[in-house]
Amino acid sequence: MTKIQTARGSIAIQKPDMATLKRLQNLLTFGVFPFNQTLDGADFGIVMQCGEKEVYCLKQQPIEVEEKQAHINFQMHHIMIMEAYCKYIKLGFSGAYLASPYLRQRDNGLWETGVSHFIFPSHNEKTSEKLFSNAYDSRFGNGATNMFMAFVDCFKQAFSESNLPMPQYFGIDIRSRSHLKSLAMSYMVSGSDVFCLRPNLREKEDVAWTILVNRGIDKAYHLPSLPMTINEADLITAKGRT
Repeated sequence: MTKIQTARGSIAIQKPDMATLKRLQNLLTFGVFPFNQTLDGADFGIVMQCGEKEVYCLKQQPIEVEEKQAHINFQMHHIMIMEAYCKYIKLGFSGAYLASPYLRQRDNGLWETGVSHFIFPSHNEKTSEKLFSNAYDSRFGNGATNMFMAFVDCFKQAFSESNLPMPQYFGIDIRSRSHLKSLAMSYMVSGSDVFCLRPNLREKEDVAWTILVNRGIDKAYHLPSLPMTINEADLITAKGRT
């Protein structure tokens, strides 16, 4: 275990134990593939494609902007996602949630920079009696819509509390991972746990650590990972069934 020191205090960084890794392998659509040796600083692959099948997400699409503003919005999304995570993990969901800012240039020269929501509900995920409770469940699993709406509410609260203007989003679309082009898969949450997925923790330059400590979170897991594609024969390993 190591500790990252921030201006607000310290946070303990742990490697996931076998039970924690197995839980993620079970939750994620195509699991987490353990590498035999470290690759570019990563020990695991977050499987985004198995054979011809891809992992899909909900894309929260904003109005297109110029490149300079797109990069500003990209970083802002990273910060607001972390603030939203701090609220979201207190709501009692047991599945995994990976919210990632993405950056995509359009044919007209403008840039699209929004948030992709990869949602992995558990088998016993709580659902809501509200009308929106099943809108995306058929695609992502029972309880996924409730997880998404709860996260979006936390996301909105984060903008409101920070006094930052929230970008104008005009659509929620189901898209594949490959559609999103540049994607920052930096942090994921599962239950009440926070996972840093980057191979490099970036202790000094990433404001995320200060945000976590400031919100009372004193522990996080480091799962140094890369997005990857596997063959169907490797799925048994990625799902932890060997």
